[in-house]
Amino acid sequence: MAAMILKNLIQRIPEIECTGNMDIPVQGIAYNSRSARKGDLFVAVKGEKTDGALYISDAAANGAVAAASESMPGDGVAIPHIRVNDARKFLAEISHVFYSCPCGELKLAAVTGTKGKTTTVWLIDSICARAGLASCLMGTIEMRIRDERFASVHTTPESPDIASFLRQAVDRGCTHGSLEVSSHALSLKRVYGAKFTVGVFTNLSHDHLDFHGNMDAYYQAKKALFSRENGNEIETAIINTDDSYGRRLANEIHNHVVTFGFDQSADIHVKDWQSRLDGTDLVLDTPEGELAFHSPLIGRTNAYNIMAATGAALGLGLTGEQIRAGVEALSGVPGRMERVGVNKPGQDFLVVVDYAHTPASLENLLETVKQVPHRKLITVFGCGGDRDRAKRPVMGEIAARLSDVVIITSDNPRSEDPDAIIKEIETDLKKGTAECRINPDRRVAIREAINIAGKDDIVIIAGKGHETYQIVGDKRLPFDDRETAKQIIGNQELKKGNAPKTRVQTP
Repeated sequence: MAAMILKNLIQRIPEIECTGNMDIPVQGIAYNSRSARKGDLFVAVKGEKTDGALYISDAAANGAVAAASESMPGDGVAIPHIRVNDARKFLAEISHVFYSCPCGELKLAAVTGTKGKTTTVWLIDSICARAGLASCLMGTIEMRIRDERFASVHTTPESPDIASFLRQAVDRGCTHGSLEVSSHALSLKRVYGAKFTVGVFTNLSHDHLDFHGNMDAYYQAKKALFSRENGNEIETAIINTDDSYGRRLANEIHNHVVTFGFDQSADIHVKDWQSRLDGTDLVLDTPEGELAFHSPLIGRTNAYNIMAATGAALGLGLTGEQIRAGVEALSGVPGRMERVGVNKPGQDFLVVVDYAHTPASLENLLETVKQVPHRKLITVFGCGGDRDRAKRPVMGEIAARLSDVVIITSDNPRSEDPDAIIKEIETDLKKGTAECRINPDRRVAIREAINIAGKDDIVIIAGKGHETYQIVGDKRLPFDDRETAKQIIGNQELKKGNAPKTRVQTP
């Protein structure tokens, strides 16, 4: 981006106080003092552990030419300063101005909810691509501009990164796009003022309560996407009204609402469906008429995702035939009910890797898989450290109730003791009937599950999905559930004599 004069950047932003020379050119926007570069405006936001205002001098030393913060900088800071009431709101506002409001040049679908965001966004992108539209995508797995892929650090990046990415997309000819919008991003105003044509609410269930505190606060964070106060100006809200929070949302917002669900009263609803391991046949009744699909995606959860994407695509102005072609073209999403090693000689059982890391997503996953004819269901899972502890025993009960064998292991333990996490998961195991085994070593746990799998069994490896790392302490170690399972199967580690020693807990 070309440099902009600071006073021109801030002239339309209210409730600010300026000190120093505002006639200086600004080359970029920084929100981390360590990544500030020459010519940047550094916006000091408050984090969970510290206030960015304490690092204004560091940003200046790295080249920042001005700073903005909620408090005045300390002595010795010579660069111009802007005092603001809400640094995160200001960061979003200044990013829109600096990057010339790219949201206004795109037809964008923003997808929020506990489950289904990633698959829904990928479905919308596939629909746009098959319709011949130049589109961009932003989400948990990756960011994409047309066919070029970029690494994704957060489900929803910080506001300058969003604005910069969308400006690149516009400059490269994109007309449409889809974004995952997390509750964290909404609470932290990362999408404040971003203009979206369509907003999608998939569902709401127990997750992120370590951050939000309770379910109502979590709901209010999601609701912000559709509120006038957040400035997203959503034209059409696509809402799952099979979900109790979705019904509440539909009644509380002022947007044009299109509902979806299995309930026949929804604007988009299922008329007929059948799901097998090779895909799903689905017939939907929609405001534009009946749509029939054969999708490679499986299970009831993906029926919801297809309905959500259908509603979003209709809101973006696409036709029924374009929607059908795009849905059927998406063969799968990495780490979302991803089948592993299906073509390995001698493998007469199924291995599925999925990102399910909440009680609701694990329950949906296991209930979906149980609908497929099988002999025994073997589930490997753990819970992340430094995250919502309340969900651990709940997930243990769900796994033990819906599986035949459960192997509890480590997920991303972070700073916590893996054994302590496992003990919390174990609390409610006896409420189920599964044989339960414990092994903190995730590779060994996966190997054991594959070792004990027989003909027509299904092995579920849940929790990490597309992730290619495991966070232990402050280290991010290479680890991929999919590659691990493939290696175990391919290296013939299936020999029963290699079964590792584990602690067994039976009901």
